[in-house]
Amino acid sequence: MNKKDLIPVILLVLLIPVWMLIDRTFIAPKFPAKTPAAIEQPAESAPTTGHMGETALTEATAENATEAVQSEIPAVAEPKAEEVVTVLENDNIKLELTSLGGGIKSATLLAYPEVNEKDSPPVKLDFSDAPALAYQGLKGIGAAESLTVQTSADGKSVSLSKAWSNGTAFQRTITIGDGYLLTISDRFVNAGSSPWELPAVRILTGNMKNPADIESMKGISILGVDSYTPAGGINFWGRSLNKLYGKAKPLSIDMVPPDMGGVEVDWVSAKNKFFTQILRTDEPIATMDILSTRETEGKGIIPKDVAAALALKPSVVEAGSSHDINYTFFIGPKKYSTLQAAGNHMEKVMEFETIGFFSWMNWLMEPARRFLLSTLNFFDNAIPGGYGIAIILLTLLVRILFWPLTHKSTESMKRMQQIQPEIKALQAKYGKSNPQQLQQETMKLYKEKKVNPMGGCLPMFVQIPVFIALFTVLRNAIELRYASFLWISDLSAPENLFAGQIPYIGSLNILPLLMSASMMLQQKLTPQVASTPEQQQQQKMMMFMMPIMMLFFFYKMPSGLVLYWTTSNLLMIVQTSLRNVKKKVKEA
Repeated sequence: MNKKDLIPVILLVLLIPVWMLIDRTFIAPKFPAKTPAAIEQPAESAPTTGHMGETALTEATAENATEAVQSEIPAVAEPKAEEVVTVLENDNIKLELTSLGGGIKSATLLAYPEVNEKDSPPVKLDFSDAPALAYQGLKGIGAAESLTVQTSADGKSVSLSKAWSNGTAFQRTITIGDGYLLTISDRFVNAGSSPWELPAVRILTGNMKNPADIESMKGISILGVDSYTPAGGINFWGRSLNKLYGKAKPLSIDMVPPDMGGVEVDWVSAKNKFFTQILRTDEPIATMDILSTRETEGKGIIPKDVAAALALKPSVVEAGSSHDINYTFFIGPKKYSTLQAAGNHMEKVMEFETIGFFSWMNWLMEPARRFLLSTLNFFDNAIPGGYGIAIILLTLLVRILFWPLTHKSTESMKRMQQIQPEIKALQAKYGKSNPQQLQQETMKLYKEKKVNPMGGCLPMFVQIPVFIALFTVLRNAIELRYASFLWISDLSAPENLFAGQIPYIGSLNILPLLMSASMMLQQKLTPQVASTPEQQQQQKMMMFMMPIMMLFFFYKMPSGLVLYWTTSNLLMIVQTSLRNVKKKVKEA
């Protein structure tokens, strides 16, 4: 590879993290996934809450209508003003349900420790300030008002209800299964003599915050809100939170995202780096809102929390009838296999799908990310040693898959090195007097010697999508959370050794230093093809500049990603060393 070919490739690799930041912050928000047009409701029809099922009473039983509907209303005393808390629990999750609004006060994820310490309590998502699943906009069942609570005999479901003197009632049943998916059934019953006009209401997820122990990783942590529509696909609104706050930078926002006005969504999610809530109605009957507050410190906009809401249209419950709304609510880890098993494309919150300007690459990127993650988990399950060993084996597999290209590149560079005397002769013959003839003769020489001047660049270009895919996988994989390897306590975070004790950089990260050193050694072993003193000097400078730049970019990256890059460099060094030894033996 000559100087003109080498410099663009190096700059391209160096700018990958910068480009991903630019794409996330500026480009992706300008190219949201296609969303369907809002659905117009016929003017002559009575307003309804989407497709809520309506059970009308027949004329044959009209005389018993009131008694029939009243039998559905629990005979309860006036609810107490104070809060009543009950628990739903399985092997994976423990939920505290509150009578205030009939929502979820907290969710404890039993399989995931809160902090990276021995005997740590499990992760607890606290929604005390704003219970998840509580209604907004309907007087009598909001988060400040108490409902009657009753737990089923098997302990798998809880009923929350409230009845009014005019014959109307609200009933909610929350049922837990074996995993992280809940089913919620809401019924509005009208046993009175007049229509019950329900206003526009909305139902919210709980607020999601980033865990305190990844405070130093704000550059790669995720606080986001997603929406999914069958027609328009996935939208990652967390990428445009800065833009949604606008120049005024209010302390909080509560708004409909751009181009989503009137668009009925299949589900919405609120998520942080490792955990998510996904709220879905059985049919797309609601639009969406984004809610967020920001940190007050710092110049930029750093979200402190996010939530998502499903907004339901006004509806009418006719006398002697009822309306039903059925939901599912996932609250658990951002683990691909778990989300995929929950159905309805919920695994898309992992952001494996490429949207925006680079959406044309999704045919490659999404399958590549799924393959890399499944292979990583396969190695972890099959080979003892944890995810550190799994990353090393994954790196080895990627190297094996790309070995033919790497070998071809090396041979091309070797042939390029061999014809340098002939290239110098052409340069001496034509020099600056006839550059066009020099170029023609040089290309003719390449053809005769079967040298591809871009042959050394091809493997790097091909591996860039793999690196980007790995960046996404290792950044988001909850499997790496608190996974240890050698001196590293958490592969999903920087090493952070001696945190707060080192001036300027804050903490010591050893892997990025090893990565940079391995890059220097790798470049030293790689055949040099510079044909002039100026090119040789520039290549020598690049041997130092590139590792230093990569050290700068990777110093705060997750350890798992740096481990992959370092291992890849070391394998390349071994491959190059073996080739050089083989060459010396052959020449001897």
